[in-house]
Amino acid sequence: MFRRFLEAYIDVCNNVVTSSANSVLMFEAGEQAAMDLKTSKIEDIQGEFEKSGMKVAIEVEKKKVRFRIKGLPMRGKECTYCDLLRGFFGGIARKHLDPRYYCKKGAECVPEDEEECIFVAELIG
Repeated sequence: MFRRFLEAYIDVCNNVVTSSANSVLMFEAGEQAAMDLKTSKIEDIQGEFEKSGMKVAIEVEKKKVRFRIKGLPMRGKECTYCDLLRGFFGGIARKHLDPRYYCKKGAECVPEDEEECIFVAELIG
């Protein structure tokens, strides 16, 4: 019995590590996509999202940038591409506004209704 417990524990730990690693990789991929995308100003991303049937509203405040996205695929109460988009929007804010912007995990993708997610890039430091 102890051996089965240990094997189950190892499986759970491996799944957690894999999930965390995937989250980090998706975040990094989003940041890289933001840097690689040819944009001259932050608003240029709106057209790219509209090509896929999504609407992006950008609200710039003193120390925060909110990206409101409608039309994302949802999985329950979470958007399917949360980590990827968190990295992307943080990268876009850094690229066009200030290199100290960052989208923190847990502070992003707060569904207000079935069709909208919010990503918040905050000025760090």
